[in-house]
Amino acid sequence: MKTKQVTQLTGLTKDTIRFYEKEQLIPPPSRDVNGYRIYSEKTVEQLNMITMAKNLGFTLKEIKDLTQLLGKNNLTQQAMAAKLIEKSKEIDAKITELTNIKALIDHALKGMCEYKDKLS
Repeated sequence: MKTKQVTQLTGLTKDTIRFYEKEQLIPPPSRDVNGYRIYSEKTVEQLNMITMAKNLGFTLKEIKDLTQLLGKNNLTQQAMAAKLIEKSKEIDAKITELTNIKALIDHALKGMCEYKDKLS
């Protein structure tokens, strides 16, 4: 299928698809006689997997590692579960960090900032 069909099926822009191709997250597409990119259904599945992984908080580097493992048939359910647990812990840590930052902001907004006397 051509790029336009893939964008409709995945919700991704053609620039994003080409970026993923450049970053080797998906295989290079074949070309038709006019030079247009032709993508397989497997590539559409890979693009949807990339989108899902991004929505779960994985970075593109992490996604690339996962796709390489998947391509080599070295991604087991246990390995994927371990990656998800690790990502969950990272998100918990980030939530804690953001909660602490928000508390500091709320504290400052209540006029309790230790530098309030220096403000004009």
